[in-house]
Amino acid sequence: MKEQIKQLSAYQPGLSPRALKKEFGLDIELHKLASNENLYGPSPKAKEAIKAHVDEVLYYPETGAPTLREEIAKDLGIDENRILFGAGLDEVILMISRAVLTPGDKIVTSQATFGQYYHNAIVESAEVVQVPLKSDGQFDLDGILEAIDDDTSLVWICNPNNPTGTYVTHDALEAFLEKVPSHIPVLVDEAYFEFVTAEDFPDTLKLQERFPNAFLMRTFSKAYGLAGLRVGYIIATEEAINTYNIIRPPFNVGRLSEYAAVAAYKDQAYLKEIQQKNAEERAKFFEIPQSKYFFDSQTNFVFVNTKRPHDLYKALLKVGCITREFPIGVRITIGFPEQNDKMVEVLKNFDFEK
Repeated sequence: MKEQIKQLSAYQPGLSPRALKKEFGLDIELHKLASNENLYGPSPKAKEAIKAHVDEVLYYPETGAPTLREEIAKDLGIDENRILFGAGLDEVILMISRAVLTPGDKIVTSQATFGQYYHNAIVESAEVVQVPLKSDGQFDLDGILEAIDDDTSLVWICNPNNPTGTYVTHDALEAFLEKVPSHIPVLVDEAYFEFVTAEDFPDTLKLQERFPNAFLMRTFSKAYGLAGLRVGYIIATEEAINTYNIIRPPFNVGRLSEYAAVAAYKDQAYLKEIQQKNAEERAKFFEIPQSKYFFDSQTNFVFVNTKRPHDLYKALLKVGCITREFPIGVRITIGFPEQNDKMVEVLKNFDFEK
């Protein structure tokens, strides 16, 4: 196998509720709040679409998800040839990395961001430069600019960022793009875009008019509640899409996935309900004094910055909430009101000063 793969590990999901109960001696119902899924699930219309077309699963899907591509292009007012779909953004990241990176190339991104940028770059024998976050969990765009050089082939900006939940503003992104060499793609990963309420969040589509190297990525896995069906996409120049399309497996987005995504995308009324519920529940976390230890969030999760992440993880687990532990804190997926209320009480009583 490739020598560089030896420094990587296969993705390891968190322990199942059953395994956690056994390990920690728990006898309570556990709720999975570790993967930033939309617990309310997809639009009922998406479920209806799956049922209506289930008998078609014996056929290969149409290559390139043409119906979904047409729907999104029409809604956003862009050319269909500028959109490419993957089995989730994970596959989109893989396709881009495989199409672009060669040994000696460099990617530049941030520390404490989505791990697949790093993972796929290493597979392709590229160098990875990870610029530290600022103390408030924000991307250090000036530091990223300083790290860009003649070997840089890709720049990754997760906005809002996973796992911190923080975001880059429109003005900041625009100023950044003005200084990045125009031949270097800047991949703006907006997986959590639909949860954003900040008025100064970037209009990346608008920025593309001035900066064609600003490539936009979105997904149906989060707010649309279709994580199990794997649909993500990138909007870029037609030239870039043609290149990435060579790498795309011929039938990577399944029939039921496409039908469900089309139905979900059309049901914007349901999406607005999800957005409102998430905003209301997210506010609960930032109403308590302990929120000074949280990074500001524009997502469906809250990142708690603590030197005792494992202690906090265990405290939340004792009230039935499975969260995600990181070296610098704990990421909490926003769940149903009763789950959030339990977690807020734990956070109120947690000693952050130890």
